[in-house]
Amino acid sequence: MRKILLTSIFAFALITNLNAYELNGDLLIKWTGFKTMEKAPVSGTFKDIKVEIKENKDLEEFLKSAKVTIKTASFDSKNEYRDNNITSTLFSLATSKQIIASISKVNVKDRALNLKLTMNETTKDVPMRFEILNDLIYAKGKIDILDYNMKNSFLAFAKKCAPYHENKSYSDVEIEFSLPYKN
Repeated sequence: MRKILLTSIFAFALITNLNAYELNGDLLIKWTGFKTMEKAPVSGTFKDIKVEIKENKDLEEFLKSAKVTIKTASFDSKNEYRDNNITSTLFSLATSKQIIASISKVNVKDRALNLKLTMNETTKDVPMRFEILNDLIYAKGKIDILDYNMKNSFLAFAKKCAPYHENKSYSDVEIEFSLPYKN
């Protein structure tokens, strides 16, 4: 009888773990800023992204357990000159050396979530839409750099880049993430 009970408990635990969501690869982050009167997009990522996420059988709880830390010095647009212009202006303050993010709210039915984003010691909730495709959770939203007390940094950036941006830089930035999982 004891063997049957232990076998049943083990089988239940195994089945429960097989149905849990867990990270299955690297979190990918993409940002897109804009320049020129035509609002030409410029995209990139960050090279130093740390993610902690707990395995969970519930998708909402799995996503809400995610904690992300990004080193802003790892900014990567595939153009070293551009990267230097951005890191030496927008992310030049000691208070903007890292970006911290977590998911504070998830509505699986509506495919919506709130990203709690801290940058320059300012925290804002960023509404995002998400979809699930081929074991990948893909989310997209928008932020405004000025909402993070970065007006002076943004103005320094816009001034430094004016010749390359035809005197027009935008403070709105599209943000996206792709989270690979297995279930």
